[in-house]
Amino acid sequence: MPQNRNISVPPKTMTWAKASPIIAVAGIFDLLRMFFEMFWFFGPALAAAYCTSSVNSVVGTTIAATAGKIVATGCVAVAGVTGAALSETTTVLGVVMAMAVGLLGWLTVGLIIVMSNSRIFKEEAGHAMWFALSLLISEVPFIGALPGLTGMTWKMYHTQIKKDKENLKKYEKQLAEMNEQEVIENVVY
Repeated sequence: MPQNRNISVPPKTMTWAKASPIIAVAGIFDLLRMFFEMFWFFGPALAAAYCTSSVNSVVGTTIAATAGKIVATGCVAVAGVTGAALSETTTVLGVVMAMAVGLLGWLTVGLIIVMSNSRIFKEEAGHAMWFALSLLISEVPFIGALPGLTGMTWKMYHTQIKKDKENLKKYEKQLAEMNEQEVIENVVY
């Protein structure tokens, strides 16, 4: 008789299909954080785009292409001057918002991971440290423009998927050996 009857249940495995939505959520928060980190640039650029579309919609679509270019040039000039004048304010606002979005993203992704896949922290002690490092990266001004949350989440899932594949191979090997042993025992008896 085989000695190991606990082998009937295959080990839990993580796949990229299960991990991808969580990595995508981390990526969205990283993109939002990058936007706010670079708000000193993107703020005036969005203001210019908004100004151009607003003026063109008020004037109407019947204006010639040349008039549209003049409106766009005027809006870009005004947004550039305003952006330069308000750069101290927009930089501080962007950094504060980036820190808030970084913390919110870290908490959200952490909660999703704990609720859907707590094994990632239980089976690999270093993953909690890596996840905490992603918070540190996201909270440091200007360094926070790096996609730390997405990178660390991807790294944790990569490690877990790799280990789960190894565990599944071991399970399949043990199962094959157990089945072979049962066949031999059935033939002998």
